[in-house]
Amino acid sequence: MGININLKTATCREFTPQDEPDNGKRWSYFNVYFLEDLRNIYCLYDRYPVDSIPYLLELCSEIGLYSKSGKVWTRRNLLELVNALKNFGLISSEGNRVVKPRLFSTTNFENDLNEAEKCVFLKIYFDYFRFKEFHSLFLYGGRIGGFSDLKELSKPIFSYSTLGKYTNNFVEAIDPIVRVVSVNEKNADVTRFWDVYVKWGVTLGIMKKYPLKPFGVTTLPIVKNLSLVYFFHNMPENFSVFQFVDEEMDCSYVYIPDIVYAIIFKKRYSVEDIVNKIVKESLSGNGKYSPQSTSAIFVNEKEDFLFPKIGNTYITHLLKL
Repeated sequence: MGININLKTATCREFTPQDEPDNGKRWSYFNVYFLEDLRNIYCLYDRYPVDSIPYLLELCSEIGLYSKSGKVWTRRNLLELVNALKNFGLISSEGNRVVKPRLFSTTNFENDLNEAEKCVFLKIYFDYFRFKEFHSLFLYGGRIGGFSDLKELSKPIFSYSTLGKYTNNFVEAIDPIVRVVSVNEKNADVTRFWDVYVKWGVTLGIMKKYPLKPFGVTTLPIVKNLSLVYFFHNMPENFSVFQFVDEEMDCSYVYIPDIVYAIIFKKRYSVEDIVNKIVKESLSGNGKYSPQSTSAIFVNEKEDFLFPKIGNTYITHLLKL
């Protein structure tokens, strides 16, 4: 495929976040990546008379509660968690009391989120205004939409970095012209929050993120952390990759990453589902296409997630019979 995106000629617009609702202090952004931490701290407020951050820190130590990330709790990172819970309206802003008692029923703080807990965080993900600002990147016209819009009407986007390690640019379209949304360097909180946004989406099972280089996508000039991000659909059982190639790709010898890329942009299925389906159809021997394989030693380990594997060989192409 070999897509090269010329960023030098792209049309750009600036990402403009809403003003802070509380006297300009940037408390609406938070760097909380693990939803279990939010659940657990909420449960402490729900079950103990927590009236201060020092008391909360002491309580975590007494009951042996640790961060999901493995980091040691400090007053600072606990305060960030509590502020996030207040932003979501789960803890009162003044009285340090839970607004909805028994919202989470977990009895083991080491457990992963259950489905009911994920539903709580899904509602936050689609209601909280800082998340909604990023949602607009995936919808045509940059409009604000809810869960159904993002599941049914959204588009994949590319993200990359030109300022340090954090993502600060988003490619909305590449055809007929390249359109980029850029975050001003003064808005460092916004660029850090993108990683939180993606982590939440992946954890909640609604978003996928993959590196773009293995797909053969490059940029001019070269940028850092070039990625493909999208809200994905579950693949229906009756979907056929071979039929898709037959109808959508005018080629008798097709490279597997090209197939995966085309299906993502047409259907928004996950790479894992597409690759598994190719294996299933290749083993069924339906006669439409013959899988062409190569030894595992010839496939780069950073790209092997794109290639279906049967035994010790990877399928790299489909040959039309």
